[in-house]
Amino acid sequence: MKKNVLIKGILVLIAIALLSIGFTGCGTIIPICTTAMVNITTPNDNYQYWIYIDGNYWGTTNWVGNITLYGVPTGYHAFYALSTDWAWDGTTYFTIVCGVNNVAIWTAP
Repeated sequence: MKKNVLIKGILVLIAIALLSIGFTGCGTIIPICTTAMVNITTPNDNYQYWIYIDGNYWGTTNWVGNITLYGVPTGYHAFYALSTDWAWDGTTYFTIVCGVNNVAIWTAP
């Protein structure tokens, strides 16, 4: 009699364990990408630029017009570059995806 109760108890514990694994999964969490890295270049000249994304200032390029931005939200954005001497500017539109994105902003006076 005691042996049957012990076996039934073990079977109930196994069933509970299997059900809990089935309902909760194996604990694997797939991260959702919400931001990305963006390399911005101004290919047609060698000036320093203020960079704006959707109208918000994000940083200043080096003297050859390059900057890497981190934490840029994924999605469709307007990228605007204005030279620090207010002489040249340019706008481009780009959809940012997870990972590394390369955006070229062509500028003109």
